[in-house]
Amino acid sequence: MNLNWSTIKSHIKWQGRFQVIVDEIQADHDGRTTTYTYLAMSRGAVVVLALDEQDRAICVRQYRHPTRQVMLELPAGHIDPGEDPTAAAYREFEEETGMHIGHLEPLGSYVPVPALARFPMHMYFGHTLRPGRQHLDDNEILELDRIPIRDLHAAIIAGSEQAVSLTYTVLLAASRSLLPI
Repeated sequence: MNLNWSTIKSHIKWQGRFQVIVDEIQADHDGRTTTYTYLAMSRGAVVVLALDEQDRAICVRQYRHPTRQVMLELPAGHIDPGEDPTAAAYREFEEETGMHIGHLEPLGSYVPVPALARFPMHMYFGHTLRPGRQHLDDNEILELDRIPIRDLHAAIIAGSEQAVSLTYTVLLAASRSLLPI
């Protein structure tokens, strides 16, 4: 069975922080049509799991309006136009934490919410930290938190952390024996 859908027409419904796209699509299998709305965020983003010299994960806490709560997350951000994902990871980590990271190792990428947007999230593991310069975006208010990686891993396994970029990156790094747990 052919599971693909073809785009009949497409238009930008709204333009703000991200474009909202509305497509009229048709099933290749049987010709039925439907309207599909999604966010246009194709450049992607990066997330960095970094450990300090005491094996603590460098995390951030910030308010996320859609969830109406302060979330524990790893430093992350969008890739600028024309920017390499690894360069974005170095930049975003320093901008959010005020620390320069000496070593980054790519872990791979995933699509966080494929029903809503197509952008890839590129994951990195890093270490060797030294002072840098924090430079938050105008809309960022965050708090740094250093959490022992064993405690963070245990909290993820217990199901008490919800941010997928945090949970997936930590679990992937652990599965590759990169973490002292």
